[in-house]
Amino acid sequence: MAIMCQGPCKFLGPAWCFHGYIFILALATVGGVLNIHTLYYRMITIKHHENLQFWVFIFGLWYLFPAIIIVLSYIPPIDLDFVYSETLSKHPDYDFSPYLKFGGFAHSHNICMTLVTVTLVVLATLAPMFGYYWRRETLKILDKNINSLSVTSVSQFRALIHGLGLQIMIPLFCYVPVGFFYVYNKYSGTQILISQYTLCFMITLPALFDPILQIYFIVPYRRAVKQMLECRKRRIEDSESGVRHNTITLWQRRKSSQPNQGGVVNNTA
Repeated sequence: MAIMCQGPCKFLGPAWCFHGYIFILALATVGGVLNIHTLYYRMITIKHHENLQFWVFIFGLWYLFPAIIIVLSYIPPIDLDFVYSETLSKHPDYDFSPYLKFGGFAHSHNICMTLVTVTLVVLATLAPMFGYYWRRETLKILDKNINSLSVTSVSQFRALIHGLGLQIMIPLFCYVPVGFFYVYNKYSGTQILISQYTLCFMITLPALFDPILQIYFIVPYRRAVKQMLECRKRRIEDSESGVRHNTITLWQRRKSSQPNQGGVVNNTA
């Protein structure tokens, strides 16, 4: 499996692209786990507050998956030159000159790489399911204790849970299609053309929507952004008002400093 690099790392050589790809893969996995971790922690703080440390440790095992992905990716032999020459021979009608010399995984059908693929697909599928369950459990507990909390606290907490739930569901619609395309292309021997153009677009969508969802559903963030926008608007209005005031003052001064253009009155008889 070849890795086509279009960023600055292609000028550093195929080895940099290879290691960077594995690093980004593990980092994306950590990001997905962090999203459900936030929702999970909110749930256990109100449901399992007596043995909180135990449940935190249980969820900490999820962070073994990024480490497993990194370890499994480096177990098969690495042969970047073989990937480059094989790609050129199998696709002679493609123009690979923009990518310079690239590399990739020489043994993509190795059992270790298959486990990496399975791990990514399982995480992208199960994480939203667990997240939806934890979201529902959290809202149930909140509804049972709604009388013991203030209206403001309930509304803010409910908005936070809904926002986290949407953040967790985004990977299900972004990463799962990418995983399907990858598995199909890898084991069928054919290429879905649209997968070449939607890969980068789909995996960057969570980075686009996550900040928007956080700003909207987390009430303090929303208020802070609103205050920033209102403050900026107020500064612009004050600046425009100051310009108008200075213009009027300058015009009045110029008018008062002009000599009298009327005739001279002779008081002598």
